[in-house]
Amino acid sequence: MLIRVKKDGCISMIKRKHIMLLLEWYDYRIHRGVAKVAREAGWQLNCPKDPVTNEGFLKEWKGDGCIALLQCRETLEYFRTHKIPLVDLGLGEHQLPIPRVVTDNRKIGKLAAEHFRDHGYREVFALGPGNIPMYRERLDALIESMEEDGGKVTVLSTAEIMQPDVIRELESIIRQRGQRLKNQSLGFFAYQDNMAAEMISLCLQNELLVPENMAVLGVDNDDLINDGLTVGLSSIDSDQEGLGRRAALLLRDMLENPQHKSGAKIIRHSPRDVEVRRSTDCYAVRNPLVSEALHWIQLNFHKGIQASDVAEAMGVTQQGLQKAFSANYSRSPGQEIRYQRIQTVAHLLSSTRARLEDIASNCGYTSVDTLICNFRTEYGVTPGKYRKQKHSNRLK
Repeated sequence: MLIRVKKDGCISMIKRKHIMLLLEWYDYRIHRGVAKVAREAGWQLNCPKDPVTNEGFLKEWKGDGCIALLQCRETLEYFRTHKIPLVDLGLGEHQLPIPRVVTDNRKIGKLAAEHFRDHGYREVFALGPGNIPMYRERLDALIESMEEDGGKVTVLSTAEIMQPDVIRELESIIRQRGQRLKNQSLGFFAYQDNMAAEMISLCLQNELLVPENMAVLGVDNDDLINDGLTVGLSSIDSDQEGLGRRAALLLRDMLENPQHKSGAKIIRHSPRDVEVRRSTDCYAVRNPLVSEALHWIQLNFHKGIQASDVAEAMGVTQQGLQKAFSANYSRSPGQEIRYQRIQTVAHLLSSTRARLEDIASNCGYTSVDTLICNFRTEYGVTPGKYRKQKHSNRLK
């Protein structure tokens, strides 16, 4: 289609580019990220909502470029025979010499391991990944990261799809250890939010408490899924909108610079962080004193408290509190206070433009210098550089 554009008093004709977004698993956030670039570039963007039956509309389609999640046979055959600028959003084994923009699944696995470790979980359960490369990458990174710190991942025999047998298998594993599932505090990593939601439902149906018996962590931070749950779902934000935008920017570059061959490179798009909600908001600690102390620290770390304040609030000696933490938790009371502070600082740096002075005073630091020193020790960079890196990643 040609559109008229007035320039210097003259009317010129510019061809409008027709772009297709072909998602065999539709995600409105990817659509939104692509749509924003389409609007900036002046594209006519179409996104069919039933792409599995795509043979008909692809047969007659005469577009200029495509962003697709390539899986089904008809789609693959079409793009093997039609030389159209194309960006793939998946890890399918199709051998097409095209660029891919995919979620950094290894970073997701590492974030999951860090989150479980930080909440005291030494063992995490997960379904088998089946033949899905995305799941395999997430699981491999989870296993490596947990084992680095002496933790463990137990992979269940059930693969990919959540079934009632999952609870029975968990009960069997725990029974073989001479214990009961209802007396445990376990972690469960779900490869996607819909899987996590199903796990929460299975737990509740079997009278297991979430998160007290089973802390469930999902991936994608899907607000529609979370809104339908009675227990808020903790989830790793994979930044699907940013993924769509990054793929669209790559396609725009391919269209504007056709002489530059992108080839079969893979671009890994980083996730944001863990959005913590009720489903993991429980420390994997059976000792009542330590559990209560941890929650007290969580509520009061911003007040400049010390380990002695925690002991006083719990009505025990500092030595007694230290001994209980050493036997039941991965950090001492003092380390936990510092950890809670520095994690909150990192969150505020990445999500707000608050001044360091305000962050320091609201996180229990006596001075900005103390905050900077502690932050550099933990993250290896200054707060200012960390903030720039986080904001830069979100603009990609």
